[in-house]
Amino acid sequence: MTQRPFIIDCDTGTDDAIALMAAFGCPEIKVRAVTSVNGNVREEYTSANNLNLMEYLGIDVEVSRGATLPFYPRGNYYGTTHGRTGLGDVDLPDAQHSSFSKDMAPEVIRRIAAEENGELELLVVGPMTNIAIALSLYPQLKEQIKHIWFMGGAVKGGNVTSTAEFNIWVDPVAAKIVTESGIPLTMVGLDVTEKAVLGRKEEKELREYGSKASVLTADILEYMFKRCQGGGEDALMHDALALAAAVIPECLTCKETFLDVECRGEYTAGHTVTDLRGRMGKKPNASVAVELSLDIFKDWLVECIKRCGKA
Repeated sequence: MTQRPFIIDCDTGTDDAIALMAAFGCPEIKVRAVTSVNGNVREEYTSANNLNLMEYLGIDVEVSRGATLPFYPRGNYYGTTHGRTGLGDVDLPDAQHSSFSKDMAPEVIRRIAAEENGELELLVVGPMTNIAIALSLYPQLKEQIKHIWFMGGAVKGGNVTSTAEFNIWVDPVAAKIVTESGIPLTMVGLDVTEKAVLGRKEEKELREYGSKASVLTADILEYMFKRCQGGGEDALMHDALALAAAVIPECLTCKETFLDVECRGEYTAGHTVTDLRGRMGKKPNASVAVELSLDIFKDWLVECIKRCGKA
C-alpha cells in the first residue's frame, strides 16, 4: 500500500493527543511531521505535549514548534477544558532523547510539500495560524498541497459564542487566508464532532488491550468522563473525526459548498459561513461534513489506537 504523506498541525490537548495516536496507527497515511500551534493551551505546552508523546510512544517523527500568537488579537483565551497543560490530569514523562526540529512549522510545511511533489495533505486540528503564515511566506504552497482536512467551524452554532467554534474563533484571519487559498478543503465542524462521543465500552476495551497508546487513551478518556460529570465537555473526538474524514469517508456525509470566515463582526467574528443552499451564487470551495455514522467511526478509531506503536 502506498501511504499518503501528511503533516499534522495541532494545539495538542486531550482529543488532539488521541487523534495523533490514531494517525500513527492508521495504515493509509504516513505522518511526515507534527507541528504545534497555540490554541487549547499555550504553544509552550502544546509543543511539549507533542514531543513528550512521540518519545513516550517510541515514534520517530519530526516535531516542530509553531505560532505562539494568533493574527487576531484575542488576549488570554485559554480555558480549562484540557487542563492547565493540555492533557488533563495525565502526566507524560519529559522527553529525554528527542528534540524539536531546527525549522519552525511554516518552513517544515514548505520543505515537505516540495519533497512530496504535490501529494502532501494537511490535517489541521487547531487554529490555522501556522498554515496561514506558510501560505503568506510561500505562495507556491497553493499548488503543492493536495488537500487540507480541518477540524473547525460549524454550520449551526458555536461553542465559544453563539456563532463561532473555538479553533476558528481563536484566529479567524488565519482561517480566512486558508479558506481563500484555493487548496481543496474538507471542514469537519461541530455539527458532526459533537456527536463523536466515546464511552465506557471503548475505554474498557482500550485499557484491557494494554498497549502504551491504548492505556494512555483510556486515561485521557477517564479525565474526559470526570470533566463531563463536573459539567464540562463530554468525551468528544473532535480531532480524530477530521482524520477519519480523510481515510474512512464513509463515516461522514459531506456537502460541497461555498465556505467563508467572518472576521469583523462584534458578535460573529469566527463564524464559518456555509452556503449549503446555494443562495449566495458563489462557486463551492469546500466539502463540509453534515452527518456522522458513529459506529463506523468508533470501531475504526479503536482499531487505529490499538495499532499505534506497532512496527
